[in-house]
Amino acid sequence: MTNKRVPIKKTYSVLNLSKEFAANTSMHGLKFIAQDEASLPERILWIALFLVGLLFAVIFSWNLWQNWQDSPVLITIQTANYPIKEYPFPTVTICSVNKVSTRALGYWMSADEAKNFKLDDIRRILEIMSTNRVEHEEEIARLSQLLLQANISSNKGYENLMDRLSPNCSDMVIYCSWEGKEEDCAYLFDSEATDDGFCCSFNSIVIGRDANSMTNKKLRHARTSGVYAGLTVLLNAEIEDYNVTSSSISGFKVSIQDPKDFARTGRIGFLASPGFQIDAAVNGQTQIGDDQLRTIDLKKRLCTTKQEITLQYFEDYTGPYCQLDCLTTHFMANCFCVPYYYPVPARLPVCNLLSYPCLEKANELVLQNSSLCDCPDECTTVWYRNEISSGTFPNSVWQYPNSVIKRPEFKRLSTNSLDAYAKKNFVKLNVYLKSDSGLCYIMTERTTWTDFISAAGGLLGLGFGFSILSAAELFYFFLVRWCYHWYHEKKQQQMVIQIRPPYPLMPGRRLIESTARLQLRRKSNRTSIADRLPPTYKEWNRRNHTESWDCLGQPNLIRSWVDY
Repeated sequence: MTNKRVPIKKTYSVLNLSKEFAANTSMHGLKFIAQDEASLPERILWIALFLVGLLFAVIFSWNLWQNWQDSPVLITIQTANYPIKEYPFPTVTICSVNKVSTRALGYWMSADEAKNFKLDDIRRILEIMSTNRVEHEEEIARLSQLLLQANISSNKGYENLMDRLSPNCSDMVIYCSWEGKEEDCAYLFDSEATDDGFCCSFNSIVIGRDANSMTNKKLRHARTSGVYAGLTVLLNAEIEDYNVTSSSISGFKVSIQDPKDFARTGRIGFLASPGFQIDAAVNGQTQIGDDQLRTIDLKKRLCTTKQEITLQYFEDYTGPYCQLDCLTTHFMANCFCVPYYYPVPARLPVCNLLSYPCLEKANELVLQNSSLCDCPDECTTVWYRNEISSGTFPNSVWQYPNSVIKRPEFKRLSTNSLDAYAKKNFVKLNVYLKSDSGLCYIMTERTTWTDFISAAGGLLGLGFGFSILSAAELFYFFLVRWCYHWYHEKKQQQMVIQIRPPYPLMPGRRLIESTARLQLRRKSNRTSIADRLPPTYKEWNRRNHTESWDCLGQPNLIRSWVDY
């Protein structure tokens, strides 16, 4: 048996495929470059035009991509008539600048537990606990020892001491009305921990150190706008009762915020001074974040979606509670304790007086390095914008509510005496919604993948006619067809012609001679038949005709129809 490879002429190349692609593609201008009759100047012209269109499409598509990456979030106004019933009335937190009542301190000093304290010492202790500021660190050890001798521990003793000596809400808020109807202030207001100590809060979700101490009061919603549809309170500053203050002014600090936020009255509260009526007109604004915002990097959208960030010490995420959680983390890392009024889990230790210098330094460190607490706002949230106005209070004809006149401390005062006291101590505060509706913003992706592909596809099509079918053409011509031609070339090059002789491998002499004569006769017949064929077929047959030689040196023509 004899083997022989069939030589096959290579019929494909990159140039041939490129020319075929240019002649058949849907992209603009390439067919004019591939035309055989096109002159060199024409080819150069069309190549230049194609490159200009390609450059135009690529540059504008790149700019579109950069804009998408740099500003992936779009905030638009969904409606300017978002009803106020869709969000709760804001929390109103009122903090007195007086942290220690002189009257309450006098009662406490007369008790047995205070027999080892001097007035200046206890006032200094209360000032440190109220303001978290330490001016003379050398006296801290002595003052802390006095507290230990009085069996006042940092666990519950500090909180109980401040609760006994601070002005309480019933003495501070003496009149309340909601939607024009007088209500019990003790029912409307709760004592709440803030960054300014314990204060009085209306319509708030109060969180205490005990895990089960969160209030479950139903949040109030305003039915309409205006002064008589909101909250009105009358505050008594009791200036003569001041002992330890957190500010140089007289009166109160008031903050208005989302009910689920931690009250930062000491930092962002506005002042309410005695002898004035303060009107706070509130505009509610809502922002709703789309669920698809989570796919955008947090550093680019600058807000967090629900349950995306987990706080260490609080269940629900808000920006203010994130700041509080960050401060708590730094306090625990540096001082191993937290201030007594922080609404954190009860398992965390409360700082004693020796730790207050550490608290002050840790707090200053966080304030000076804002990057330590990265607390983005929520994508879905409610803002309350305040417009504050004020005027002197009371005037000469204003009538005091009966509940105020009947209070024990005012029952024996004449009208003139009450007027004089009110001008020095009373503050009237009105908090109400300014409009029956508010703005509602919708926060979405500026560009989705569908938008980007549509815009980029339009630019590519405008520039040089590129489309999805153009990509399919590139794939077909330069991959599918290339692989097809390559495969068939390799297959034909490796084809082996196997020739079997028409006689046994070990024949006799007479059989060999008769077989040779038969093959010569067949060759003569094939030659005569081939001569009668047309010239074209002869040439084709010659190219595809393969000869082999048998063991007698005689030609054996095969792979032609004339063999059969």
